Amino acid sequence: MGTEDDLRIQQRHLWEQIAEELRRGIHSGKLEPGSRLITADLAARWGVSRGPVREALMALENEGIVHSTRRQGTVVGTPSALDLQAIFCVREALESAAGNVLCDKETLLSSSDRARLSHTLDAMDKAYQRGENAAAIKSDFTFHQLIVDLTGNSRFSAINKNMISQNTQHLKGLDPQIWPQVGWETIRIAHQRILDALLAGDLDSYRDAIFIHYRNSKARASMPKVTPASMGEEPGRLGVDPA
Repeated sequence: MGTEDDLRIQQRHLWEQIAEELRRGIHSGKLEPGSRLITADLAARWGVSRGPVREALMALENEGIVHSTRRQGTVVGTPSALDLQAIFCVREALESAAGNVLCDKETLLSSSDRARLSHTLDAMDKAYQRGENAAAIKSDFTFHQLIVDLTGNSRFSAINKNMISQNTQHLKGLDPQIWPQVGWETIRIAHQRILDALLAGDLDSYRDAIFIHYRNSKARASMPKVTPASMGEEPGRLGVDPA
């Protein structure tokens, strides 16, 4: 973790701030899979008691990005394609259920909600076009989280947020040699179909778009690496679909 992570952590909601610092380290890859997270060391690093650190580690374990064993203590989870497919299954179920609310004629999206969805997808597209994959992936996850958040169901939102956290970890942690790369146009079209169906309030089309999107994402998670030559794409014009 970089020097900016060593800033003094304020006392308010201390365990949440510690959890966020650790989460950033895991998602960025600074804390590698299998890294041990020792309570005493972390407490000393930030100049806090062990209690908030334990709470933070418990929260991250509940989130699914670290796990504890009797022999090793708490360690950063190790990504796998199998786990990633399981995460996709949960996210697909949540977003499919979200369509029941968002496409209901009595609860159609407001103009501001429509604008937020469109803006997020546009930001994702522009980031990919600039070659800023990290920013594009962040907008991608924001788009999918926003779909669930707009239902107003706090439990849906919390579960989906945890799934996206795990998705982020598995996506960044997987060996690039086994994670396929696909053309951005394929990714863009899939997300645009989801958005178009939502804006039209077309539940059947929305469900179809969600099903196809996650079916393809799960298939890509289990594929061998696809090279630029095999895709007929120029190097640097590829994108990894985080779903």
